[in-house]
Amino acid sequence: MAVQRPKLGRRSKRHAKQQADPKARTYVGDVIPRDGMGASGKATMTLGFVLLSLAVGFVIGFAVFLVMNLSTWLTNLLWTGLGGRIGVWWFPLVTCTIGGAVIGVWTHLTHDRVHSLKEVMVEFKQTGSYKVRGVVRPVVSFLLPLVFGGSIGFEAGLTGLIVAGCCWIRDQLKRAGLRVASIADVSIAACLSAIFRAPLVGIAAGAEDTSVDVDGYDMRRGAKAVLYSAAAFGAFAGIRVCSVVFGVSGGLPRFEEITASATDFIWAVPCLALAYCMALLFHGSKRLFALAARRVGDNAVGTIAKPIICGMVLGAIACALPFVLFPGEAQSEELMESWTTMSALVLLLTGVLKVVATPLCLSMGWMGGDLFPSIFAGVSAGYGLAALTGADPMLLVTVTTAAFLAGVVRKPLIVLAILFLCFPADGIVWMGLATLIGATLPLPRALISE
Repeated sequence: MAVQRPKLGRRSKRHAKQQADPKARTYVGDVIPRDGMGASGKATMTLGFVLLSLAVGFVIGFAVFLVMNLSTWLTNLLWTGLGGRIGVWWFPLVTCTIGGAVIGVWTHLTHDRVHSLKEVMVEFKQTGSYKVRGVVRPVVSFLLPLVFGGSIGFEAGLTGLIVAGCCWIRDQLKRAGLRVASIADVSIAACLSAIFRAPLVGIAAGAEDTSVDVDGYDMRRGAKAVLYSAAAFGAFAGIRVCSVVFGVSGGLPRFEEITASATDFIWAVPCLALAYCMALLFHGSKRLFALAARRVGDNAVGTIAKPIICGMVLGAIACALPFVLFPGEAQSEELMESWTTMSALVLLLTGVLKVVATPLCLSMGWMGGDLFPSIFAGVSAGYGLAALTGADPMLLVTVTTAAFLAGVVRKPLIVLAILFLCFPADGIVWMGLATLIGATLPLPRALISE
């Protein structure tokens, strides 16, 4: 009669493996299992991880503050300082073309580029780690497209740098016998919260995370939510402290309340239609420019030529529509104050061409994120509809931005967490409906990029 052996958990299997192999490294959590700690011991360990997540989040908030303000300072130095002194209409064309050449040569010489937010998260979840080559090289790769006016967001490059740093810290602690895989895992939540100045973004990232645990660290979903929340609030606190100490503000703008009349709500339907068309245009452009980039190739000529072509096209558009440049964070606030002085055609064209410019940059070597530019594109298009129809601008901006961003990201919780920072609570119903509709409207398979 066969004897059934009891099933061993992950920690028990690791302990048995270490007994069989005396050279295997012993970790603190293996010597003192949680099951034998008792209530006070478990509470102490849990509190320790929460405090560690808070500390990691605070440090990440400080690092994000420094890097983002360095990018802003360099951008102002080039475009406001030098561009303001020269004062010629063709300055964007020349600057973006030169920027494309610099980016192309730098990419060819260093073989380094900014990875998208999705690439960072996928690599980390699949391998349990994320690494960059050195410190200076990835920082320069992150700054170049932003400083030269690329229509890209901060979030991709910053998340890669921060997650790589946290993975390095985790590896050093592992060498000392401490198994703390969560220090790298929660860094994603902390980084997103710091970039958007909103802890809800990091918490939403944890809520929508369905990946398996890595590095032998068994963390239940509830515990992960607690640690993500701690890291998110720690990062938000780090940003707030730095803003108070250094007197520098940032983040997405805070729009006014919705004051729509009963007839204005009819225009929510055209907003949804416009947002859906913009989402189709975004994904179609992404697919088209990715195919074009593959045709150009990744050899020396192709690596240098693609950013130059992108810079020429981007600069030519910016000569007529300057708001197409840059991530869109500061530009959204400028647009909120000056949209009444612009025509409906200019506002709509700015939003639509912003939708095209971001995939162009991402496919042609100007690497970064697509969240900030997508928000600006929705804001500009919403103001364009308001100028065209005379309806309440905040209602149209809220619906258009929420539906379009959801159509790009396809993650309703994260979209709501981001936009809740921008729009007041009285628009939560319309923002929520627009987000759900934008995230669920189907995308043709032919327009979805690989």
